[in-house]
Amino acid sequence: MEEYVLDAVVASVEPVVPGLGPLAGMLAALAGDLAGADPAVGTLEAMEELVTVRGRELLRAVLQYALDARAAAEVRLPGVTGTDGVARTLAERGHARTVVTTVGPVSVRRIGYRARAKGVPALFVRDAALNLPPRGYSWRLQRLAVMAARDGAYALAQEFVLAATGVKIGKRQLEEIVAAAAADVAGFYAIGGPAGQEPAGERQPDGAQPGPPEAGKALPLALSADGKGVAMRPESRRKRGTKAPGQRVRNFATRPGIGEKGHKRVAEVACVFDVIPRARTPEEVMASHHGAGDGESGTKPAPEAVSRRYRVDIAADRSASIAWLFDEAGRRDPGHARRWVALVDGDNHQIRLIEAEAAARGITGLTILIDLIHVLEYLWKAAWAFHEPRDPAIETWTITQATDILHGHAAEVTARIAQLAEDHPPQHTEHAKNIRKVLHYLQAKQPYLDYPKALAAGWPVATGVIEGACRHLVLDRMGITGARWSTHGAQAILWLRAVHANHDEDAYWRHHLQQEHQRNHLSRYTSSLALAA
Repeated sequence: MEEYVLDAVVASVEPVVPGLGPLAGMLAALAGDLAGADPAVGTLEAMEELVTVRGRELLRAVLQYALDARAAAEVRLPGVTGTDGVARTLAERGHARTVVTTVGPVSVRRIGYRARAKGVPALFVRDAALNLPPRGYSWRLQRLAVMAARDGAYALAQEFVLAATGVKIGKRQLEEIVAAAAADVAGFYAIGGPAGQEPAGERQPDGAQPGPPEAGKALPLALSADGKGVAMRPESRRKRGTKAPGQRVRNFATRPGIGEKGHKRVAEVACVFDVIPRARTPEEVMASHHGAGDGESGTKPAPEAVSRRYRVDIAADRSASIAWLFDEAGRRDPGHARRWVALVDGDNHQIRLIEAEAAARGITGLTILIDLIHVLEYLWKAAWAFHEPRDPAIETWTITQATDILHGHAAEVTARIAQLAEDHPPQHTEHAKNIRKVLHYLQAKQPYLDYPKALAAGWPVATGVIEGACRHLVLDRMGITGARWSTHGAQAILWLRAVHANHDEDAYWRHHLQQEHQRNHLSRYTSSLALAA
């Protein structure tokens, strides 16, 4: 655009609103360049690039204008007293600090209040009014960085933030931002989170559609937990025996030996959800498991999981996750009027923790169910021991035994396998070992195989919800090839992913900013009355 035209735009705007003339000139210049005949910006892609880069600078100038206007209007206070009891009576204008925003760096000028005594830090009331972040990045930029790092590698998060804002954040700074962003998750859920005020069963954060009319009566309540290993840095691995992993004696120089590969730490995922029941027969369950659908629609008949709430913990013991399961279930059903079902994969330690927690809370109506898929895996081991390899009868035999167990005949199936092993002893040592494992498993887990009750009531009999949660909450992010985590860094990412999965992100971020405001600003003053100045 011609220079004299820009001068005319600035001259016409400046008398109306002082200071806006240059901004109007920038906007007019951008619009003129876009509408001009310059072949360098002849394509839509080039035009969009120009708008993005120069439009970002225009917005930065607008933000700077607003900050300068507020700085000029800041009222000087007669004095400010900090929590140290020292009055700051000396006021100095012009103190500036730079904050990098999503549209670029801006300078924030404000009055600094100092004490006459030396060594007393200055206070900046305007920092509290604006809730300036302690780091050099604005809260909005930090949230964008956290969203990118939560779902992808830090290197990719850096690229995303740079492409979206033009701001480059270092990897260590990005890690610090993520860790700080997760600092209030535990407190957020300790006070109930946004769901703390809602009646149980009404909220459906997983996007599920409302169930049939009968689902609103008293939906069964399901509890489930499972763990997935996360590759950790040496200093963050759990101790085994008397020595930490980094202190163990290496047997070989080029590769780990037996017992030296423990580089993972288990992230425990816990989930509580409501169940829209769907009664099924054992035959329907097995047909669904093997791919058969429900009529022409092709859907598989199964109970529906709604209103899921997640927790992921890699720093604490598994007992903390089990305790949370019962806390969340108790919040939803304080009177224990609903049926509680715990879905487990057969881990004996986990079962003991669940039973101990239920006993400690006086809960007697809890039903523990072993995941049917794990039972099937053991039945397949037995089938391989009794048949020739690739014999189609293997699948038929496995389905028959599983169907009998679903009908409540687990003891008969166990006896049948024992009799087969006696009549036809396996020829291979590995097969004999597997038969012993299968028999021990079925005998030990028999109290938790009450599938007839579960199917009649319409409960789930598999741990698909928690298995899926382990994948999308833990493995999709923590299992990136080559990644090694510190406990603190892993916990921060997992907390943020759980907040996102719970659909609490907006509510949590508001809570987090309130806590940051208190920590960074309000806690420095004896009174907050002056902070609105």
